[in-house]
Amino acid sequence: MKKKSLIASLVSCMLLLTACGGSTEKPADTDKKNETTSAQNTDEKALYTIFSKQGEGTNFDTPWWNRGDLYKVITFRSLFKANNTLTEFNPDLISEYKPADDGLSYEFTLKDGLKWSDGKDLTADDVKFSIEGALRGAKVNGIYSATFSKIEGAKEYKEKTAETVSGLTVDGNKITMKLTQPVGNLIPILSQFAILPKHGFEGVDMLQYNTADFWKNPITNGMYKVEEIVTDSYITLVPNENYEGTAPKIQKVVVNIVPSESILTAVADGQADFFNSKVPAEISKLSENAAWEKSAVDTLFYYYLVFNLTGNDTRPANKALQDPKVREAIYYAIDRESLAKSIYPEIGDVAGLGVPTRDTANYNDTINKFAYDPEKAKSLLAEAGYDTNQTLEFRYYMADQSSVSLYEAIVANLEAVGIKVNLQKFAGDATQELFDIRNYDIALKGLSAFGYDEWYGEYSATHGNFPKLIGHNESYDKPYNELIQATDANAKAAALKELQSIEQTDLTKMPVFMLKNMIFVNGEKVDTKGAQFGNPWFAYDLGFENWDMK
Repeated sequence: MKKKSLIASLVSCMLLLTACGGSTEKPADTDKKNETTSAQNTDEKALYTIFSKQGEGTNFDTPWWNRGDLYKVITFRSLFKANNTLTEFNPDLISEYKPADDGLSYEFTLKDGLKWSDGKDLTADDVKFSIEGALRGAKVNGIYSATFSKIEGAKEYKEKTAETVSGLTVDGNKITMKLTQPVGNLIPILSQFAILPKHGFEGVDMLQYNTADFWKNPITNGMYKVEEIVTDSYITLVPNENYEGTAPKIQKVVVNIVPSESILTAVADGQADFFNSKVPAEISKLSENAAWEKSAVDTLFYYYLVFNLTGNDTRPANKALQDPKVREAIYYAIDRESLAKSIYPEIGDVAGLGVPTRDTANYNDTINKFAYDPEKAKSLLAEAGYDTNQTLEFRYYMADQSSVSLYEAIVANLEAVGIKVNLQKFAGDATQELFDIRNYDIALKGLSAFGYDEWYGEYSATHGNFPKLIGHNESYDKPYNELIQATDANAKAAALKELQSIEQTDLTKMPVFMLKNMIFVNGEKVDTKGAQFGNPWFAYDLGFENWDMK
């Protein structure tokens, strides 16, 4: 029986959640005006924050897609609560849990007296409903789908040959989960997975749960409940009287819903007291205001090159790029160190492979770091017999000025060693362009990863998209399976080091940078009581109940 916190291994700690497959976060365009009517920052007792909507009608975003954002963290809870470094996981909705010695089953006991914000009981049936709903939902982060698919009976439930997941059973306030194989980071994942109310989705096809009427006035289980949602404008939150924990001091939180291109204008207009960014233009502008206190936090946000090694139905794959020597030459040709310093000061770290050098326990220090060496690049191209008269098609989808400057600099680096490049932005949906249309040779992609298993999962034959693009290298399979099943830190480290060794010769994905995220707090208005910040895309213990307005 475990009531104390669980110390996770570093591989589980390096969580990063967003929309799986990458972030499409766009920076502010300071020449545009905010096109929405937001709540102005005039109530001194309210804390104001920003939600960057990605399309019309988007308001309360589902936490099964992106668990981060302050407003979702304080309205929805999980079975466990992570600390700010995502290395410790304490029971939240549960009072205790019992893992089996073989790692194939867990029994979770919910706390007594839990309530939803509408006063109804929060039960183990809500937990079962949530996990089953995530298995069928279309807009669900892939890390949840992959994990819950390891529960006995999940396959049959997803295929609708069974009405329930046989490996999830409820007995009073206890829920038992039986797995088909060990899941090494199950507890960290359960610290992020939000429990939703079964009674809030009656009659809803969970395939489209994210568009249900529920989100117009969500029933919550966190320290705050929804007071009002004004479509495409703002959300107001007030303390949830049915929350059994310590009541928060701040009596109102206002979430201004702002188009992504208008974020900086909105923040400058006083529509936020709390804000995070990895966009250099936003960071630079806010840093000019002494009222803003800033903290840089490490994240697993990969900015990386991918190669189209399969072509498409009408455009065959570029034969030169299928040669690992050419891909290696491209890596040597890019001056990543200089680009990080010039384009991403404060937040850009050069990355060699899937594990950053800062993670000394899991980083393989024997691998090639591919330091900038244009002469080496030219030599490799010559060895490969590269045709310097051909032009490679380079595509991108993140179109902020910093990203465009990066693309242009990479093109200049490549052309300096004899690789001609045509740089263009994708014309349509990024995911479809990347993996289905595939009308390019090289693309630069972003991935905000939940953990190393998400990065290395892209090499798996079972991944939904990447085999269509880079094919499948079977040498990844064994260490990847060892990684996702390992519950021992040493076993995880061994698997990760082997995966890095394979990567350095495979080179079908090439990290350029790992980007930090900068947290901003308006110190003139908000007292965070010394809160230790972590990755803003995760649910973690901010000690928000202690925060106060000055």
